Amino acid sequence: MPKKTFFNLEEKKQDKIIRSAISEFTKYGFERAKMDTIAKNANVSKGSMYQYFDNKEELFLFSVKWSIDLFYKRYGRYLNLKKDMNIFDLFYKDAKIIWSQMMEERDMVIFIQDVLLGKYKNLTDKSMSYIMDMVNKNTLNMIQNGKRNGSIRKDIDDNLLLIFITGVSLKFKEHMMNSARTQGKDIVDEGFEENEREIKSMIELLKNGMGENRCLFR
Repeated sequence: MPKKTFFNLEEKKQDKIIRSAISEFTKYGFERAKMDTIAKNANVSKGSMYQYFDNKEELFLFSVKWSIDLFYKRYGRYLNLKKDMNIFDLFYKDAKIIWSQMMEERDMVIFIQDVLLGKYKNLTDKSMSYIMDMVNKNTLNMIQNGKRNGSIRKDIDDNLLLIFITGVSLKFKEHMMNSARTQGKDIVDEGFEENEREIKSMIELLKNGMGENRCLFR
């Protein structure tokens, strides 16, 4: 975590420093990213950066946390399951809404995409730890709401459902991101319509495994 001096800065200044760091890491990777360039682009001195962070790794890991927190703060309202809403309808609706807004945070989306694809190698495990904590927390909440409104079967333990849904969705995201990269693009460069068919197929897979009245064994 950053030092107290970082949190003493006004929020706009904090955001500028982290956005500068995300841009640098995205362009050059962790090893080649330079603290002095991050400082220059954020309009602070290089010396000040070390008053805010112990080292580049601490800045990187906080950039991951900041990105995930911002994502849920900005888009979390779309992930809230209404009492009477089918969870699978929510998946589709949220994918469409969030996809259309990803361009607003292009650098952040590409940064997290690179983390998920293992670009940062030795930092992947540490980075994924916080990402998965947030994903698991929000997914468990959706599972519990889905059970309450009858859209998810109640005969399977919440944690087993969590393993299933996160496993499917993360591998599916990885597939889409790699597919875009092989075409020389990033996922944010593609429209929702280009991926809609596969998204619907993924949701159907989840529905067949998790949906109520899908129990094969009694």
